[in-house]
Amino acid sequence: MRERDHFAVARKALSGYAAAGRFGWGHPLVATSLAAELGLSPTPVREALAHLAGEGIVEHRPGRGYFAPSPTAADIVGLYELHEQFLRWSSRPVVIVEWPAGDDPTDEILQIEAVFDHLAGQGKNSAVVEAYRRVSARLRPIRRIEALLQNTGLDIVLEIERISTKGRPDELGEALLAYHESRYAASQSLEAVMRQSA
Repeated sequence: MRERDHFAVARKALSGYAAAGRFGWGHPLVATSLAAELGLSPTPVREALAHLAGEGIVEHRPGRGYFAPSPTAADIVGLYELHEQFLRWSSRPVVIVEWPAGDDPTDEILQIEAVFDHLAGQGKNSAVVEAYRRVSARLRPIRRIEALLQNTGLDIVLEIERISTKGRPDELGEALLAYHESRYAASQSLEAVMRQSA
């Protein structure tokens, strides 16, 4: 396997670990340990960690190394505010989501992300779409914890999808606000659970 392939393997694996919430809140990410677990040398793992830090998926603390995210309640609210705003900027009538091969259509978190990804992907501004994708990636482990604490909000998201197909911007805005307000309200509980995972 070429060195570049090792980087791709490490990046995909570590991104998946972060998305699944496997790393504890603020937990140090030791490249040598992760490399041993993945059966790789530490170099591509360090490169993957640096790449993920650039995307905001993990945190880089100069002189100390890489760490799992440690978002505060205010950070969580900020991410959801960005998420909502990106969806508003991008929203216009959409078509119903087709499930990508390999995704589990029964996983509520993936269903939510598929609807929002499709809605955001309708935007013409590629910078907004890219920024949305980064925020969405940072929200995935938070959504996994939300599912443990409260209703995932899939019912509201499916309603957002239905409204978006009809091209009613005011109604869509109200539905997006309803979804995100319930997330804002849970931010302190989410932070507490994430801190306990450390």
